[in-house]
Amino acid sequence: MKRLAITADTVGPIARGHPWVYRDGLTSESWPAGTPVQLRDPRNRPVAFGLTDDGPVAVRILGRHPEDVPKLIRRRVHTAAQRRARLIPSQTTAWRVVNGAGDGLPGVVVDRYGPLAVLRLYGACWIAYLDDLVEALHGLSGVTIVARRLGVRRVDGDSGLDHLAGPAIPDTLVVEEAGLRFLVRPAVGQKTGLFIDQREHRMRVGRCASGTEVINLFAYTGGFSVHAAAAGASRVTTVDIAPDAVADAKENFRLNGIPVDRHVFAVADAFAWKPHHPAGLVVCDPPNLSTGRKSDQRARSAYRDLATEAGRMTAEDGILATASCTARLSMERWTESVAEGLRKCGRWSWLWRAGEPPDHPVAQAHPEGRYLKFALAARLPS
Repeated sequence: MKRLAITADTVGPIARGHPWVYRDGLTSESWPAGTPVQLRDPRNRPVAFGLTDDGPVAVRILGRHPEDVPKLIRRRVHTAAQRRARLIPSQTTAWRVVNGAGDGLPGVVVDRYGPLAVLRLYGACWIAYLDDLVEALHGLSGVTIVARRLGVRRVDGDSGLDHLAGPAIPDTLVVEEAGLRFLVRPAVGQKTGLFIDQREHRMRVGRCASGTEVINLFAYTGGFSVHAAAAGASRVTTVDIAPDAVADAKENFRLNGIPVDRHVFAVADAFAWKPHHPAGLVVCDPPNLSTGRKSDQRARSAYRDLATEAGRMTAEDGILATASCTARLSMERWTESVAEGLRKCGRWSWLWRAGEPPDHPVAQAHPEGRYLKFALAARLPS
């Protein structure tokens, strides 16, 4: 196994379990992406082993002691899949099987849609082990098709879906989420086909929706809308700027036997759209609003302003469900921005705040892996 020397400052984070070594943490020349390496401290003592990578992350850590990488992949994929069996709600056929460093495979993400496992690689180091990943995934119970979703610029520089194993990939699938049915387009949908990470939050919104008028902003294909309508919301307004997404939202209503004509579907920019009157439950789940350090302050301002607008749409004694997938903003900074925005439109209390669901584990020493924020806030009487 090749050896790489690391700086003294890098030893501590690795010992605490951080899964990355940045390029400036190396004191010796690296090897091509995917090379197994043993990391050594300034006194030449072994610290950890991992795979070299391209880009700012020079090494992805796999453990303390070297071992056969294909065997490690098979074991960790199998363990992650077994763990999910104890975490996923009943009547659910879509979940995350592998969540990077949280499952000991930093840079590897796998989502499951019934018989289809969709792989996404965030590190070029894994390309050399693609066959081993496919073999491990194809061996999971119920998985008959394995595909790779492209679109990570520094890794594949492409887009679309590559077929890797099994029968042909269907253009659409229907999956279950806590008994509700959803259409998935694996080749063209956002992320790997569905925002699986919001499942628990969609279920929570459903429990708040009975007998209530609901507005769902940035609705995509209407996941929150379906849960609210199925739970007995009096009317759900689904707002998204993409006509195809709104069309799929209607189809998701039909799949669950919910009359489309009893609800409202608006193709509109959610940043500018205004309702005729406040609703008892408002959902605001915008896209990522920060892509770099220079945009962080703009993102905080955007979340603040969105909170003000969504808060004004929320009736007194109503509930605002709001979220963020911006990894660069911590839960604390995001909630501060939301609270600042809500102060402009009444009195509020936090009901609940949460992060990633249990099938999206995050390594304790890897704060960069935390990205999802979700909160319920109640609007108090004036």
